[in-house]
Amino acid sequence: MHRRLAVALMAVAALGASALTIVSANHAFAEEGCEVDYNVTNDWGSGFQANITITAGEPINGWQIDWDFPSGTAVSSAWNVDWNQSGSSFSGTDVGWNGSIGSGQSREVFGFVGNGSSAEPSRISVNGDVCDGQTDPGPDPTDPDPTDPVPTNPEWGQGPPPADAELSMAYELVLQPKGYDPQPGECASEIHARYWTYGPDGKVYPTWHPVQDPSGCSFGHEHGDDPRNSPLFDESGFPPFGYVSEVQADSLPDMSQRHEDHVGHKVLVQNVDVIQGDDGSAFFPPQGTVLANCDILLKIHQGTHSPDAFKNNVHELISNIKCTANGRTVQADVAVLMPFGVAGGFSPSECPGFGGRFIDVGTPAPADSPSEYVTPGRLIAESSCVDAIRRGETHYDPLYPDPQPFNVSDMDDFWFGNSQINGAGVNFSISPLFYVVNSSRYYDPSQPNNLGRVLDLCYEPDLLGGPGCEEALQAGERLEWDDPRSPFTGSLREYRPGGFTLQSSGSTTVYTDAYGGNVSAAPFEGSIEQHFSGSTPSGGSSWYLRGATRDWDDGTVHAPN
Repeated sequence: MHRRLAVALMAVAALGASALTIVSANHAFAEEGCEVDYNVTNDWGSGFQANITITAGEPINGWQIDWDFPSGTAVSSAWNVDWNQSGSSFSGTDVGWNGSIGSGQSREVFGFVGNGSSAEPSRISVNGDVCDGQTDPGPDPTDPDPTDPVPTNPEWGQGPPPADAELSMAYELVLQPKGYDPQPGECASEIHARYWTYGPDGKVYPTWHPVQDPSGCSFGHEHGDDPRNSPLFDESGFPPFGYVSEVQADSLPDMSQRHEDHVGHKVLVQNVDVIQGDDGSAFFPPQGTVLANCDILLKIHQGTHSPDAFKNNVHELISNIKCTANGRTVQADVAVLMPFGVAGGFSPSECPGFGGRFIDVGTPAPADSPSEYVTPGRLIAESSCVDAIRRGETHYDPLYPDPQPFNVSDMDDFWFGNSQINGAGVNFSISPLFYVVNSSRYYDPSQPNNLGRVLDLCYEPDLLGGPGCEEALQAGERLEWDDPRSPFTGSLREYRPGGFTLQSSGSTTVYTDAYGGNVSAAPFEGSIEQHFSGSTPSGGSSWYLRGATRDWDDGTVHAPN
């Protein structure tokens, strides 16, 4: 489901009025061409269930259906449609994956449960064209031009964007060495630039690409899972890296903009069960009743090689999570800048101890970044861990029965965050954990930019190195931090979408600012379209979604990654 800016164009196709026939309760009106089957499948007097099928006379790429119910009739719930009702007037639009219908093809596009009379509605129209000899009210002057669809990119990985396409800041960045600077033998910048997609605003953005191009060259970095493997891909498409930051830049002054490096964008594709009693506190999930099954397609930006995360706590999340529980669907399709803890600093990671004192590093970028205090925030390895290793301090590892001594390979990151969207009929919260096992950097105030390299510690003889250092030492020579033979690449990560709570009435679209705030039922300048459907169990409890542990290093990946 593609979210759109207030100024984004709706994906609709114009249909001539002469090419429209409406079938209501399996009875056709007299016009020829495209048919809409308003089929009442169950009627119990006080309410009814109906399914809607479109048969296209001409190809349709995005549809909007409008009609007037009999007085007193209202939709109580619906599926596979973004809908709203004002009085007796109903309006529904596709949800992305069900928007295309080929010429002559029939497609059941959505269904709903209604209260009141099941009698056929009047003034049924598709994309503004009214049938059955009724008068076409004409286009709404506030609607976008229906001949301008939201573009797609059939040339993903094959070629550059059109010469007249508007480029996002994120795409312009990857055209420069600062965004993509290949090592000798890696894919040329021209090849990297072929992997792009259109954002909801129609601009060109960089997006996911494989570790190696089909031509055989490698990119040196990875973006996680292939989003095409998700059943949600038809709804979400390729994630536009940097889209939320672009919205922010278009509507806010320079001091309030967030810019993130290209290599930090990571994708997770996973299907998981929600287990009763699981709150993520245990390393292993409990055995219990399955409450729901969820498909997850998310993209998070996470720095593992630079000093950025020492003080900058907001990072882009583009996420579509769709769960099925007891036959009902619960779905949140959001794009936000997510805060991970307190802006301007962080707390220590597991070595020498989780959390603890807050390390104040400096002014974040943006300077007005919001802080969140719901979670532990960003826990990052820092120089006191080196002292703990030298002292031989130990810690509990759930994989071993006895306490284990800290070593250099324990210098990892734990990113706990929380985002909330509350208002306009929606109460949504997500609290993920993104865990980096082999981060390439740690915080060392004695180094320039406070940046220490974990790999360098492997060559200090008084430090216990652990498995990562043992792998590095097998090279037989001192490696540089960005050598592909270094195991400290940030490619080994555990992604837990974590606590997930949603309360919404039916299928709901709201508009927010870049941080998920200023929630409105109507678009506004600088707003992002967010989509929700259904509800998790009421009472304040949330589902806990375990994701997956992945290592995307194929031997060619190296820091920065």
